[in-house]
Amino acid sequence: MYPYYNYPYYPDNYNQEAYTPDYTQTDMYFPYMQYPFSPPSISVLQPILSNRPEEIRIAVFKELTGYPNYGNPSRNADILYTGNTGRWTFTIPPQIFVMGNFRAQLVIRAVLDDHSAVPVRQYSATISINGSTVHRGHVPLEHGRPAGQMFTNWSELAFNIPRLQRSNTVQIVNTSNTGESDWIGLDWMEIRLIPR
Repeated sequence: MYPYYNYPYYPDNYNQEAYTPDYTQTDMYFPYMQYPFSPPSISVLQPILSNRPEEIRIAVFKELTGYPNYGNPSRNADILYTGNTGRWTFTIPPQIFVMGNFRAQLVIRAVLDDHSAVPVRQYSATISINGSTVHRGHVPLEHGRPAGQMFTNWSELAFNIPRLQRSNTVQIVNTSNTGESDWIGLDWMEIRLIPR
């Protein structure tokens, strides 16, 4: 059987006066063919859109690659064991820094280790930027899943930067009340600059 058509199709040898269609045949074309079936009814949903004013955001990004596992999608990540201190530097390009009048945020993509037997409430950190503490205490993160592989449940932690400089130092101290082999994973960091 042929698919649904709704337009005239005539064979090359078609004689309109002598032609009498035989509608019992289903293996031939008829003028203005209408087969006894219809295409399924398709509900076409309309898009739900918005067109808000755009925001200008500039990011200085740092991929963290200390350990060759867990990061997503790079598989690389930095690891801070209990009691460890880590430091990272961010240099703001001068052509961006001179523009000034930015609101600055530090965003860290992080997760806890995959040691699911250790309660998450026991993990904590102190995070400072250019010597100013922006976080102290429990970190709102989950244990990494799936265990031993590239984690799929990384979370973003965002902190306002009180005094942005040309050269910025981020320090994280793992202050967790956990075993020495427990850790916090860090996938990437970035400083986001948002015009005020």
